[in-house]
Amino acid sequence: MPETKTSAVDRPAYTLALQKFDAAICEATAVSQITANRFVAPNVGYGSYVFTRMCGAGTAMIRAAPLSRWIRSDFVDWQFAAVAGHARALLDGYLLFSYLIETPKSESELKTRINVMHLNDCTRRIELHSNLGNTDDIAGFEEQRAELQEQLKGNEFFSSLPSPVQKRCLNGRFLMVDSRDAMLAKVGFEKGQFDALYDLWSQHIHILPMSFYRIEPNGRGTGLENDTDRAYIAQALELCASVLAEATDRMVEQFPDAVE
Repeated sequence: MPETKTSAVDRPAYTLALQKFDAAICEATAVSQITANRFVAPNVGYGSYVFTRMCGAGTAMIRAAPLSRWIRSDFVDWQFAAVAGHARALLDGYLLFSYLIETPKSESELKTRINVMHLNDCTRRIELHSNLGNTDDIAGFEEQRAELQEQLKGNEFFSSLPSPVQKRCLNGRFLMVDSRDAMLAKVGFEKGQFDALYDLWSQHIHILPMSFYRIEPNGRGTGLENDTDRAYIAQALELCASVLAEATDRMVEQFPDAVE
């Protein structure tokens, strides 16, 4: 992973970052298209779905990036918030993709990884429908959740996990068996840098104080070109280009004919 420290970025340096991301999303999209509709192991199949969503987030990000060749407009919007959400989605997607695409050591581990993800999704759907007041589908989801919980309890690999991990997986709160910190270590992303970026991008996604305390007239946070937003966007483009490139390489490992 590249360094994530933010420093001054002039227009030529920003253009290079944009070009790097442009190349990465083009390559990723091409690999995604050529590897579609294959019969593969479940973890690879779900990993390819995540990769497709990463390509979608990357496409949206480059369309939002200032000076992008992918879109025409009467003006250029330099608000960092326009790309922050897509950048964070790519980080989330990359961790889940890396978790899924990893070759399991046994069939029971494979089933555990997939069923923990299924259980998390099922639990979230129950909460969503409950909050919407839509009770028609809840019974079906609760039945699915109970079945998944029983399958996990009878799984040899799942039974070998620490009790606190089992408990959190069974209540549907865990998307992955591995913690975020464990996944960061596996992909070589320094935790402090990840946490700082994730917090910075989240502040701008949710319009929290960090995103507006330093708005400057005709400058930072207004949509006009300025040093801060240009640097933040360039940093996001650089990092996400690397994330896409690494995910693309992992896809090619699974589908060598994708580069033939």
